[in-house]
Amino acid sequence: MPTELGDAAEFLADVRALEAAGADMIAVEGGQGEAVDAVLGAIAAITHRVRLRVPDGQALGVLDKLSRGRAVAKEPDGEAWVEVPMPPDRESWATMLREQEAAGAHGVIVRWDPRLIDLLRNPEPEDRSDLLMSTG
Repeated sequence: MPTELGDAAEFLADVRALEAAGADMIAVEGGQGEAVDAVLGAIAAITHRVRLRVPDGQALGVLDKLSRGRAVAKEPDGEAWVEVPMPPDRESWATMLREQEAAGAHGVIVRWDPRLIDLLRNPEPEDRSDLLMSTG
């Protein structure tokens, strides 16, 4: 997630949507400092499950208390995470996830993009059951 906030309410709504969609870990871009600490603290306050990745170990203790033990300074031991670009479409997303899983990756790291929430909720190209529910 970016540290530059436009609308704080919209930013935090996106964070909650990421968690609800199944994101396992959220990190904040921008290195370190008070802005990163404040953003991570806000994320810790409104989330319940997602792990929070701290860019450096200095703020780990406070954030770990705020997040009720969900703060990490790096990927957990035994987990392999791979940074990937944001796929252009749902089919590319599904293909990339299958390839990374076959290669032994535990998860992928993707820079924030509003399309990410929809891809997490509906990873397969043909699965649009969310639309069927909304139409009755």
